[in-house]
Amino acid sequence: MSTTTTLTSGPASGPTDAELLARFQPLFESIASGSAERERTRTLLHAEVAALREAGFGALRLPVELGGHGASVRQLIVLLRELGAADSNLPQALRQHFFQVELLLRAPGDEVNAVWLDRVAAGDLFGSGTTEPHGSAIGQVSTVLRRASDGSYRLNGRKIYGTGNAYAQWIPVGAVDEEGVPVVPVVPVDREGVTLLDDWNGFGQRLTATSTTLFEDVVVQPDEVRRFAAGGPTRGGSGLHQAVLLAALSGVIEAATRELTDILRAKRRVYFTGTGELPRHDAVVQEQLGRARAASDASSLIVDGIGRRLEAAWATWGDPAATDEEIDRQFIDVELAVSSAQVVISELALTTTAHLLDVLGASSLDAAAGLDRHWRNARALASHNPYPFKARLLGDHALNGTEPPEFAVGRDVGEKTS
Repeated sequence: MSTTTTLTSGPASGPTDAELLARFQPLFESIASGSAERERTRTLLHAEVAALREAGFGALRLPVELGGHGASVRQLIVLLRELGAADSNLPQALRQHFFQVELLLRAPGDEVNAVWLDRVAAGDLFGSGTTEPHGSAIGQVSTVLRRASDGSYRLNGRKIYGTGNAYAQWIPVGAVDEEGVPVVPVVPVDREGVTLLDDWNGFGQRLTATSTTLFEDVVVQPDEVRRFAAGGPTRGGSGLHQAVLLAALSGVIEAATRELTDILRAKRRVYFTGTGELPRHDAVVQEQLGRARAASDASSLIVDGIGRRLEAAWATWGDPAATDEEIDRQFIDVELAVSSAQVVISELALTTTAHLLDVLGASSLDAAAGLDRHWRNARALASHNPYPFKARLLGDHALNGTEPPEFAVGRDVGEKTS
């Protein structure tokens, strides 16, 4: 736990930050203890995810009466930051799960929705089936759900960047029906016709279980298909996905700072150009560590603030008296705030992790220590929705009042489709 994690109350009927941290911090510390070795051997996080499921981490946002912990949106983001300090792969692997939970909490209270909430309370996790393969227009979906003669459906398509799918029990799949209407079938990962390819080859965030996922004549039952009514707010949910990545990035800074602190406290070897009898007494060493600590503390405060902004926006979305325009306005403001945070935290993370070894010497290059993983993971996280584009968006808004575009999954050619 960093020194700047804010210990305030949660929702009126929910737990405090201190209560949630007391419950999950021992688990986070256990996860952190094997982080470097897992990265070195590329050991996927099945055991760690199982422990999180057993502890009910995936049900953080569910009300206590539904089998959850009753945490607020802000508390979720704070805890994901602490989880990211233990292993930055985990918040990213779970981010689509928590987005799906938010959608369920705002869906009609029918029997089908109750079944999904019960599954979340029991520990089930959602993966990701959003991004289409490279090669056609932004927003175009080629994954199709067709009705079969027996009243069920058949799902066919291919998705890339299925983050967390190997850890999940269910995959919500962005698809269209035979008439081109968007639908979201939610299928079990182990159903016949679902194939996960362990093909993520990035040099960072290597343990997110990101996979290409194939759907070949997958049987889908009618109660596994989610449809969305026309109209309503167009931006509900914006910001949460990026906020989770920012929590993970802030966690990387904290993990790197903790390791640097531990190493410098124990280090005995000094440089002939240094100023202290021990490294911890050297002014240059102290300044370097101080910069890392400042970056970690500042990013923690920013993440906490983003959590508060998100919480207010999601509360507006859940308010029956709020108009669609009011909801959209809240989420536009959140997108701008998250974009600002993304520019700052990305640069803090990349700078801090790049300079981590500056005062440690050649001995810190030992591959077993895995100190390089912090920069690699920061680089991978910062490469999602690259922050220079967010900086341009902010400048355009400041100069011209241009609102940020609605989110659409990027592809490599073509125009945005409606």
